[in-house]
Amino acid sequence: MQIHTLFFIKILLALSICTSFAEQNQEPLDLSATLLEHISDGHEWHPLPFLKPIHLSPLSTGSVQIPFTQHILMMLIIVVILFGVFIPAFSSKKILPGKTANILEPVIFFVRDSLVYPAMGKESGEKWLPFFLTLFFFILLSNLLGLIPAFSTITGNFSITVALACIVFSVIFFHGFSKCGFIGFFKNMIPKGMPLPIALFVFLLELFGLLIKNSVLAVRLFANMMAGHLVIGSLLVLIFIIHPLAVFVSVPMAVAISLLEVLVAFIQAMVFTMLSAIFIGMASSQH
Repeated sequence: MQIHTLFFIKILLALSICTSFAEQNQEPLDLSATLLEHISDGHEWHPLPFLKPIHLSPLSTGSVQIPFTQHILMMLIIVVILFGVFIPAFSSKKILPGKTANILEPVIFFVRDSLVYPAMGKESGEKWLPFFLTLFFFILLSNLLGLIPAFSTITGNFSITVALACIVFSVIFFHGFSKCGFIGFFKNMIPKGMPLPIALFVFLLELFGLLIKNSVLAVRLFANMMAGHLVIGSLLVLIFIIHPLAVFVSVPMAVAISLLEVLVAFIQAMVFTMLSAIFIGMASSQH
């Protein structure tokens, strides 16, 4: 019941945003501008539709200005939530874990036993487990936080998904160098006994393959998270484009897709973590 209530509130708030937009603008509704404004980053945060937006000013350190946008604020909120949940849950010296730890432990074991260990083995997987857990919970919380009307989905920002993919890309080289050495890492890309011209061609293919794999990580997460919000926004805006009676079709469909987005949030966090573990595990494998 709480999940259904949450998403009905989400739809009602989204409708109120569209209503206020339509009241303030007597011109025909600009569908593309409305949808892009909902998913794009900016220097204003709209926690509630009937309140004035909070302006986010850049941070200045001497002559250098650091941009401070809505998505950066969301990332800070996510970091605070993760620290606020995990530190109290697992820093206690009690023998029996608390309620929060009991809820998180099955998820942690699932990431360890189903995603990381099968891809990297127990030895390497145990070493890199904190990294993958951080990656998984950061993406999961980012996806889920975007389902709440007052917040936005930062994984729908291509710059952020690219940054996550670049981190994984860096870890691939770091893990490969530590396991095989600098020369051994690149040597593993070429099968033994291959003629030199073909070996150079295969080497270039492997390097481009690393870039393509990490690019797919960024695009997959970005596209899946952005698509859901665009579909929900498009359904709600149809109320003002077609007819007010479209609310009886648009709202139920938007609620259904919002519920589906909860499943998508978990799946995308799982897929990103699993593929990252596979790519990093392959960095030290012999071809």
